[in-house]
Amino acid sequence: MRRGFLDLLACPACGASLALASVDEEAGDGHVIGGKLVCASAGHTFPVAGGVARLLPGAAERSAARDQTAQRFGYAWKRFADFDPGQERTSMATWFSPHALADLAGTTVLDAGCGMGRHAVLAVQHGARRVVGLDLGDAVDAAFANTRHLSEVCIVQGDIYHPPLRPAVFDAAYALGVLHHLPDPARGFARLVPAIRADGWFQVWLYGREGNGWILLLVNPIRRLSARLPLGPLRMLCAGLGVPVFLFARLARSAPWLAARMTYGEYLRWLGGFGFRKVYAIAFDHALAPVAHYLSRVEVEDLVANAGWRIAGLEHSRRMSWGVDARPPARGTPEELSGGRA
Repeated sequence: MRRGFLDLLACPACGASLALASVDEEAGDGHVIGGKLVCASAGHTFPVAGGVARLLPGAAERSAARDQTAQRFGYAWKRFADFDPGQERTSMATWFSPHALADLAGTTVLDAGCGMGRHAVLAVQHGARRVVGLDLGDAVDAAFANTRHLSEVCIVQGDIYHPPLRPAVFDAAYALGVLHHLPDPARGFARLVPAIRADGWFQVWLYGREGNGWILLLVNPIRRLSARLPLGPLRMLCAGLGVPVFLFARLARSAPWLAARMTYGEYLRWLGGFGFRKVYAIAFDHALAPVAHYLSRVEVEDLVANAGWRIAGLEHSRRMSWGVDARPPARGTPEELSGGRA
């Protein structure tokens, strides 16, 4: 944890500011490796361990479903902690639309559900000034290892439903493939948006219901079983299943005319641009999740509107998922909002 990020963080119990009460270990690279944080209001204390501020809510605010999801994804991210920057840049750019990665330049940004930190690294490479990576599970340990060399990044262990964040301190946020794994995606979105400034934006990527008929019919019932399997055997099973998916993806990429006639051909063409390890990781990601929501366009619109926000841009990515540019409610008079036009 870096001291210079405390102005962005808050007590998850009462929302008060945090101070570093004690330091047990501090590294030469500026990280507090071990210590204790205390909130200014009620005196709640939280540990800093392994270089990560552990700002978790109390047991009464936790749930078995969220903890299981965090535990399973934490296992995956720690085993796929290495990544190819070029492949991940291509991947992130797809999920970041209708925004562009260049929009991160100069921002203080929240990486909600940061996993093993790959997107935080790319955010810095695209000019982000400060990045807070937030995740519930022990994937934060992999994220800290992957971002430790970056003075612009601070990794925090915390709960999206009880975010340990000060209000209106972030210029932007993104949650890529995260909210649809929450028991209630709309609640997660609504709890995060207060941390974003009135002129900020929130890029969200979600599984879509439209275009995913086969997944809803066939894959989801299988997922309900695979999500109960022990992670070690499931990982080995997905390595085998990843082979035909990888081969079909490469075939779709090399023969666009054939991809046009294939179910999920556009997605497979995109997937064919990655190596086997990336495809394997995606297959494992789909199989391990205890919760996965596929949202219709109306549900996406409601998710944003019910938080009092608005959609500035919406993309049906690969005709099977939603890229959402969400913004705070518009401010000003009708004349100002129309640019002075009658």
